[in-house]
Amino acid sequence: MPFPSWRIALPAGLALLCVSLVPMQARAEKTIEISLKQRYLTLFDNGKVVERFPVAIGAPESPTPAGSYAITRKEEAPVYHKGGKVIAPGPKNPVGVRYMAYFQIGSGEYAIHGTAWPNWVKLRAAVSLGCIRMLNKDVVTLFKQVDVGTPVVVTTN
Repeated sequence: MPFPSWRIALPAGLALLCVSLVPMQARAEKTIEISLKQRYLTLFDNGKVVERFPVAIGAPESPTPAGSYAITRKEEAPVYHKGGKVIAPGPKNPVGVRYMAYFQIGSGEYAIHGTAWPNWVKLRAAVSLGCIRMLNKDVVTLFKQVDVGTPVVVTTN
């Protein structure tokens, strides 16, 4: 349905005012949903499923927290730092080849990232320190499609 245009004539010496209401193109709204029960990450675009990926989640002693978050930072070549250990970017890196932080609590950070142990993802295991692990090829695909600010919804169902 077309939107109306109004023209208002003003007295001589004043400019003619023209107001048009034009519908804006809807911007694609990407959302990431992670099911802790099913152990899948689903990427939505305007409510429609774009891709679905298997994931590994937090172990029972370090569970992945459910809630609504948003991607806060993206790293294309993450460096792993833990307990004085530093591992360069690459497929042997514990966080894989891409890293997308979405929640920080104290000095800890939860992220969606790749992994050096693809079998855990293929099994959709509960083994991480709370992060969401993806196959490296899958996390590269996801990384290309989302931006900082993309909503991340982690559900228990």
